[in-house]
Amino acid sequence: MLQVLKIDSDNKEKLIDTIKSDIVRHVFAFYDVQHEPEKTTVYAAFDGDALKGYILIYSGLESPSIILECQQDSAEKLLGYALKNNFVMHTPPDILPTIQKRFPDAKHYSEDWMLVKKGDAKSFPSEAVRRLLTAKDAADFAALLSTRDDRPAISPEKCMSFIGKLPTFGVFVHGELVSYAGSFIQLSQVWMIGGVYTHPSHRNRGYATLATSAITEEALKNADSAALFVRSDNYPAVKVYESIGYRKIGEKLWVDVGTGLRP
Repeated sequence: MLQVLKIDSDNKEKLIDTIKSDIVRHVFAFYDVQHEPEKTTVYAAFDGDALKGYILIYSGLESPSIILECQQDSAEKLLGYALKNNFVMHTPPDILPTIQKRFPDAKHYSEDWMLVKKGDAKSFPSEAVRRLLTAKDAADFAALLSTRDDRPAISPEKCMSFIGKLPTFGVFVHGELVSYAGSFIQLSQVWMIGGVYTHPSHRNRGYATLATSAITEEALKNADSAALFVRSDNYPAVKVYESIGYRKIGEKLWVDVGTGLRP
């Protein structure tokens, strides 16, 4: 019989022990439950000792992020624990009909899930690339991000906090930060790479390749693999990641419920 448990300090080891055999697949739950519990709420569905799925609600971003990882037979029940609106959900594609039934106005985008293992990455070293560390870097970072029309503005102070906690590499051209790539989860098994972005005036010049190569190289010094998600129809980005050595290992859906955000 299916039983849904709210994961807390008393029972989190039951979930961790179940998902640790495939940390890449469950990287968000594995990391957030252990390292950011104050920002993380998880409901897990068990049939006896067998995990049938879980829904994770992470509140540490501008808009809440939900991870729904489950089988069809538990999807509807777990969705009952989702927020009512204003969140982004990441889920396997086969759960989409159940999501659309509950959130008929939701928009969805297909994402490729890509991974490169230690020893398989191609490096693109450049003197134009370095890690972002200083207050000046943070100000440059905020200025670069202000050119995005699909994300809210971010202050230099928040950027300083970001680069102070999370490894981030930038490409500088004549002193201007024109591209960056970072990692938002670091585990010995896998680093999650994300936030790859190039200034619109500096695209198609290989800068995203340089930035992504740098953070990937850093990742593979410290972990067995590096992984990322990329919108499936973003063919230039897919080619960049493939050139570094990333290969598609699966698909996910980015589901927008009321935020207007896109991958």
